[in-house]
Amino acid sequence: MSNRLYQIALSLLPNVGPIKAKTLVSYLGSAKAVVEAKPKDLSQIPGFSGVLLKNINLSDILKRAEKELVFIEKNSINCLYYQDENYPNKLKQAIDSPIIIYTKGNIDFNKKNIAVVGTRKATQYGKTLTQNLVKDFKELNVNIVSGLAYGIDIEAHQSALNHNISTIGVFARGLDVIYPSAHTGVAYQMLENGGWVTEFLSNTQGDPAFFVKRNRIVAGLCDATIIVESAHKGGSLITAGLANDYNRDVFAFPANVDREMSKGCNLLIQKNRAHLITKTQDIIDILGWESKPKETIFQTDLFLDLTDEEQKIVAILKDKGVLHIDAITNLVNMSISVLSVHLFNLEIKNVIRSISGKRYELV
Repeated sequence: MSNRLYQIALSLLPNVGPIKAKTLVSYLGSAKAVVEAKPKDLSQIPGFSGVLLKNINLSDILKRAEKELVFIEKNSINCLYYQDENYPNKLKQAIDSPIIIYTKGNIDFNKKNIAVVGTRKATQYGKTLTQNLVKDFKELNVNIVSGLAYGIDIEAHQSALNHNISTIGVFARGLDVIYPSAHTGVAYQMLENGGWVTEFLSNTQGDPAFFVKRNRIVAGLCDATIIVESAHKGGSLITAGLANDYNRDVFAFPANVDREMSKGCNLLIQKNRAHLITKTQDIIDILGWESKPKETIFQTDLFLDLTDEEQKIVAILKDKGVLHIDAITNLVNMSISVLSVHLFNLEIKNVIRSISGKRYELV
């Protein structure tokens, strides 16, 4: 039998989530070895015992895995195992990332990934924020990631399509069912520039718990998560919490304190669980991203007015673009205290400017 069959079967083992499964693979060497493990094979592994896999019907699990292999081959679906080279690197860094994900479409996981999520009960205020937010990412090579749900999610996907930005929908069930069905048209458009992702097999019945599992993939795939609108409770706040747990940046739009659908965003900001933002450029500045390298022309007499150390800093910023002070320190081999003096002098001379997040760029 193929390795892929056993890898799918590994994801089907009862009472074995992603963290336990990866631990077992690290001890036993392969998905096949885990799936076929006997109680005695597990007895020597810390935290495991024969009881864990004792009552598994291996024949049924392998038959189900084989059925899924037929489905994915018939429907041109990609199956990515967590040890595969093309498994998304950002997602792999999450400790509870899925053993297997299924994808369909034209997805480049190596792009910058931005999650845009929020309430299903989006107001016109939230929809307009989403449209403007996504539009301003057009000059960056990004994927807009969301959950294909009503409200902010579908607004993010549709806005990305409107501006020819790649967009990824993460499903809370198998790729054989688009939920909600009202978003079928948008979902199929996404296949041309982006696509679909899930950890669930075909014919999986819907379950509220699956939305949280879906949200961890959204957060895990992305460099940053943006909460556009949210009540004081909701799935998007769960996504924000997961992103924080993965040490990813979280951003939120503030609003009037009496707006019900912004109480969650205000709370995240108040608790220092999200950066306050008012526009896309705030995110770009904090993350240190630039849409296009800036062409800066210096006159000869300007260079004559700079010390050797200052010219070195200028040359690095000209080559690298926006840089955090820590990165500059490493590149120029100066202490923070010495570098800070030079940066201050360059700002006084109007050669560089500081931006949010202790970052610097040429004027």
